[in-house]
Amino acid sequence: MICFVLTGEVRPKQIERLRGTLVVAVPVNDGLVACADKRLYNADAGTATDDFVKIRKAGDNALFAATNTVGFYDRKSRKMAFDAFEITQNYTSSHPFVSNKQFWDGLKQEIREKLITYLSGQTYANWPETDKANKGLLFNLVFYSVNDGRAYSHTLKVFYEKKKTPVVFMPDPVAEEVRFPKLSGKGREVMAYFVQNPAAAQDPAIVKFDESRFDLKTTNTDNAVEFARKLFQITSTALPNAQVSSTFDCARLDFETGFKMVV
Repeated sequence: MICFVLTGEVRPKQIERLRGTLVVAVPVNDGLVACADKRLYNADAGTATDDFVKIRKAGDNALFAATNTVGFYDRKSRKMAFDAFEITQNYTSSHPFVSNKQFWDGLKQEIREKLITYLSGQTYANWPETDKANKGLLFNLVFYSVNDGRAYSHTLKVFYEKKKTPVVFMPDPVAEEVRFPKLSGKGREVMAYFVQNPAAAQDPAIVKFDESRFDLKTTNTDNAVEFARKLFQITSTALPNAQVSSTFDCARLDFETGFKMVV
């Protein structure tokens, strides 16, 4: 059985949820490669665009992506009314990623303030409903970093509950060393597909990335990108309800030279 590491994804009248994202992260012999599809799916309108860049630089040796409800679209203004990517990008532009209390506390405060400001500009009836199916999860921020020849992931979960006084809760981030390929966002749907269709997992570009077979020392950037390409192709065609595009971006965190877009 193929096995990768997984990480945790009343319609508003005017504000619509923007969802989607499959993130594929692969440790390689000179760092880490992270890829994300380019689809931004409007869950309420049933429309999508396939040109949204989800892999963002967070510092010389770090990047981030966001999954689940990554923003809210205002149909009246035709603009993003709340954008998890923009908020995090702006914060990391002035606070390059360092996994310490000061960085995380500052980011949490920025997210909370932006979310409360957004809600205060809407009528209560127009506030997004609590995502009960995901136990109140609004979005995940998944950071990847390299340091001292090792790759790490750092996941910050943002929970929201619709109440007259809104509840915004962010537990401390979960950090771990990345030693095997890691799927975020729609990763569970991908894994379920492989369980039901084991022949699809036998593609040479995929099977070598199974946790039981993965060899970090012989895995390079090209291998990682091709692996990600296969997963995005499979997800976009075999799992249309996952709302993942076949188009994608990739960035490498090199142990020596740091962040660089590679696709």
